[in-house]
Amino acid sequence: MDSEEEAFGRIINAIPSMGETGATIDELSKITHLERHTLSKYLNRLRAEGRISYKRIGRAKVWFVSKAPLQHIFRLREEDQTYSEKIFSRILSDIPEGVLVLDFDYNIVFMNRYLLALYGDCAGQKYYRAIFGAGKGKGFEAHQNQIKGIIEGSVEEAESQVEDKEGRILEIKARKVENPDGSFSIIAIIRDISEKVGREERIKNLSELHRLLGEAVNRSYTIDQLCSTILENLSDVIGYDMGDILIYNHENNLLSSSAQVGYPRMEDRGKRNTVDEWKRGIARAAIISKEPIFFVKGKKKGRDELFYYNYAFELAAEYDLQEIYAIPLRTKGEPHGALLILTKRGRVLSEEDRSLLRGISEGIAGGIAKIKVEEELRVKANAVEISINSVFMADTVGKLTYVNPAFLKMWGYERENEVLGRSCTEFWRQKEETGAEDILIAVQKKGDWAGELIGMRKDSSEFKLRLSASLIIGKKGPLQFVAAAVAE
Repeated sequence: MDSEEEAFGRIINAIPSMGETGATIDELSKITHLERHTLSKYLNRLRAEGRISYKRIGRAKVWFVSKAPLQHIFRLREEDQTYSEKIFSRILSDIPEGVLVLDFDYNIVFMNRYLLALYGDCAGQKYYRAIFGAGKGKGFEAHQNQIKGIIEGSVEEAESQVEDKEGRILEIKARKVENPDGSFSIIAIIRDISEKVGREERIKNLSELHRLLGEAVNRSYTIDQLCSTILENLSDVIGYDMGDILIYNHENNLLSSSAQVGYPRMEDRGKRNTVDEWKRGIARAAIISKEPIFFVKGKKKGRDELFYYNYAFELAAEYDLQEIYAIPLRTKGEPHGALLILTKRGRVLSEEDRSLLRGISEGIAGGIAKIKVEEELRVKANAVEISINSVFMADTVGKLTYVNPAFLKMWGYERENEVLGRSCTEFWRQKEETGAEDILIAVQKKGDWAGELIGMRKDSSEFKLRLSASLIIGKKGPLQFVAAAVAE
């Protein structure tokens, strides 16, 4: 074995002595003093180990010390490969990940076909320049320090996520390996995980948008406030230049702008009205079609786009827009308005951005519907508060849960806490012999009751009143009594 290794050493040392053009078997036989058949056997052994390689010139073989054994194997014609090399080459070709080999001077020694398809043949080039260009992508500095640590021996292996020169997100696992000639290289397994990262980012952004929407709905008291907050939150997650939320009024079948951001100030009132009409036309088209519409300036219009195209074209010309995206805001089949997102030249909405907007549109519509109901209830509550008639509410056992100011005045009390929680039957009696509790029973059975009573004030004085009471029914049964009283 020792003599064989000595022969291997003489061969490896002899090849470069012939210069960079390589050495033939005859030349090596003269230098190493080995017979041709013995030398041929040794050359094939060394080649199988990846320590030397050859180039075929005509029928002759010119031998070289293999500085890039993997690259050499990968580039050989299949008929020139050994059986083991064929298997290895096919594995490297079909593996769905990048395989990269570097020397300790950051030179690329080998790239498999996965990486060749992404970057072309970069063998011999500096690793960082070939893969990362100027090296300004996310995670580049940390990855650079990891590779440096492997070369300097401070770490054996490293794993990182870094952005390449094309904006791809790469997952790289690298470690030091010993070559057959005793030198060391760095082998890296590289995967393009851009799609995976994009999906995770979309899920994260959608979750964040829903969280922000939930906060906006809970903290907003008016639709204008809600819509302004939504547009601000969308701007933080999805970059756009201008945006609107237009609210649909079912009673008059009209659209009105509830909030907008990014528009330059326009002094000409007539022009402003014209621009608003363009936006309403686009929003109305989205609401009618029940599907998002996407306008790209310069794109040929289709038949279905004719009824809103002119609005979009004029709006794009006015603000030098590149894209207009209009999403109908619907919940439970009911339209509540439309969201308009506009981008200027040089900025585009990706499919991921449009997907996020579609994903949150029903949530926006639900928030608008909730605020509409709350606003309506507040209006009704204010009407009750300022009513000159006495109004009160009681739970199913008759305890007061709400009284308006007119009730306090009529019965001679100053504060709500003097009456809330007390049975409503304490504040009246019937003219007939039947008890005051009978009214509650009658309301529960029939759903309503009306009649004359004798009211009893805080100072024990009495007065005549007429009472009308109704039962509020919820999904699970009776909820409250509501009643109005008028002094006679």
